[in-house]
Amino acid sequence: MGADKASVSYQGTSLAVRLLEVLGEVSTNVLVASGDGRRLVWLGAEQVADVLPDAGPLSGLVAGLERARTPLVAALAVDMPHASAEVLRLLVELWDGHDAVLPVTESGLEPLHGVYASAAAPRLRREMEGGQRSLRRALQGLDVRMVERAEWQAADPEGLFAWNLNRPEDLTGPP
Repeated sequence: MGADKASVSYQGTSLAVRLLEVLGEVSTNVLVASGDGRRLVWLGAEQVADVLPDAGPLSGLVAGLERARTPLVAALAVDMPHASAEVLRLLVELWDGHDAVLPVTESGLEPLHGVYASAAAPRLRREMEGGQRSLRRALQGLDVRMVERAEWQAADPEGLFAWNLNRPEDLTGPP
């Protein structure tokens, strides 16, 4: 994108603010994994530093799960401008003690629009400390409830929750 995605404006609002609004609809305890734990001070939200610097989303997820004050944590990637509170609520309803409840789209598992048990943090940390950097691969050792389109479609018929911004041209909206 050529800029920090968190501050990129999409339809008049920064991506980070958009996600805070979605998370605020489903939780009163919002925590932002911001890499260094300080770079998004302008959001006014509590931040946590990644467990390992420059280790990708897995490191931020582990940091958030370890700091969580609740048994369940909603995790969203900052580049998902159409993240859905309805989909997150559905995932919470489907949780039955799983380590994670994650939607599956045509692109595969969506690990950064899901719900995680904070109790999964130690297993994910072990994966990361063992050299794993891929969140999808780290999830292979967990009890993941996969939510297929037939289940999540009522919450988001178009599946826009899973669309993300990767290039400046994406700022015009989904294809």
